[in-house]
Amino acid sequence: MSIRTIIADKDNRINACIRHYLKAHSDIEIIDECNNGKDLLDKFIKFKPDLIITEVNLPFKDGLEVMQQCYKLCKDVNFIFIADSEEYALTALELEAIDYLMKPIRNFRLSKSIIKAKQIIKKQKENQAFHSINNLPVKYSKGMYYIKKEEIYFIEKIDKKCVIYTTRDVFETRENIGELLHQLNGSFCLSHRSYIINLEKVTEISPYKETYIASFNGVNRQAKISKLKIDEVKKRVLMFL
Repeated sequence: MSIRTIIADKDNRINACIRHYLKAHSDIEIIDECNNGKDLLDKFIKFKPDLIITEVNLPFKDGLEVMQQCYKLCKDVNFIFIADSEEYALTALELEAIDYLMKPIRNFRLSKSIIKAKQIIKKQKENQAFHSINNLPVKYSKGMYYIKKEEIYFIEKIDKKCVIYTTRDVFETRENIGELLHQLNGSFCLSHRSYIINLEKVTEISPYKETYIASFNGVNRQAKISKLKIDEVKKRVLMFL
């Protein structure tokens, strides 16, 4: 199990020290490092790491502020803080940081924190794997939905978001339609560049203007099927009748 990690300290010498200590942990993959809170948040959004090792007093955005903003995007990210004083230790631990280390950083203390991080991240990944077998894990602004795959009618891409229509509710996410398709099984098909349909739920296929539409029992909306996909969709739907 590789643990994707970002390091952040305004002093490049501290980053180099952490990087050196982490060489003893072959499963820690350092994917990037930075020197301020703004860059750290940008890199989190870009790379979605498992672990962030950061100084508290970063320029532009402090580490605690970055942590809270990251949590709004994804709860499954973990923080180890580094600081010159114990001033923010209680706040960091109340926000569920893995550890709060004082400078100068000692190898044995960092290693102890890394071992704890590995245990937590392993459980997170096991939980994600368990949920993803029968459920579609979908990120949203406050965390994660786990949507039963069998309950999905179709997914529609609208501008920069995807809307997921299910037997229980309608969900929205900023995740890419290609990423969602990758997590779904063989009963799902990209019927159009903006639609993924659950072939098991299709009740009718009919012409519509210059394309086709799929209808479903239980939802008052249709999904588009492109001319290029119509033959494939018809053949695959027959497999589930």
